[in-house]
Amino acid sequence: MPRADKGYTEQVGRRREWISHLKRRLDPKSKYAFVSKLNRENALVLDVGCGLDSVRKLRQHAPLATFDGADITEYYMTNEGKKSMRHYWIFPPEIFIDELVAQGETYDGIIVSHVIEHVPHPTEFLDKLVGLLKEGGRLYLSTPTMQSVHFPHVRQGCLNFYDDPTHTAPFDLERWAEAMKPWGKVSYTARHRGGFLLRCLAWLTVPYTLLTKRNTSLTWYAFGFESIAVIIRKGNILSS
Repeated sequence: MPRADKGYTEQVGRRREWISHLKRRLDPKSKYAFVSKLNRENALVLDVGCGLDSVRKLRQHAPLATFDGADITEYYMTNEGKKSMRHYWIFPPEIFIDELVAQGETYDGIIVSHVIEHVPHPTEFLDKLVGLLKEGGRLYLSTPTMQSVHFPHVRQGCLNFYDDPTHTAPFDLERWAEAMKPWGKVSYTARHRGGFLLRCLAWLTVPYTLLTKRNTSLTWYAFGFESIAVIIRKGNILSS
């Protein structure tokens, strides 16, 4: 398992906390901006795929909330990152969602950032996950756009969908979000590119990415790599 002592150090963790604040300011549709709306006492938030100290960064923007995290393996976590969570669950991928449901928790917010493209049966997975939302709870879902199968390939990072060998198949987030409308308030952003300043900064990274075949997080904005959906649950989805 990757560990903090294999390159992901405490210093790296602190630097990524700072970067999360910058990203929230530049990108109002980031998961950090999303979670900031849940910054209240007694709010319970679940981060699905919580590697890379994800909850540690999220807590910077919702310090009053309580966080749980779940993943299929320990992926670049510091001790501080683990301490950021009330519960830190590791479940085998083949029983992941069923084990998560079996914990008996419900949440005010669930974050699923670049996870669903790794799941063999994404619709079934999401149906069960949305069932963990409290009424009025919010779900944040981001995934590579369907068009990313046509983007340039890189050797480091991911720009073309298939640059990551653990990806299964592109997920039609727009279609899923449309199907969710009877059950809650839905907002969908196709090929998210951020605001004007972010797009300008992003395009400055494109020559570097194309020449070196190394992706940066800013390059995603230039190409519109990521699509995003936010669901606010209003009723019992699983009863229909």
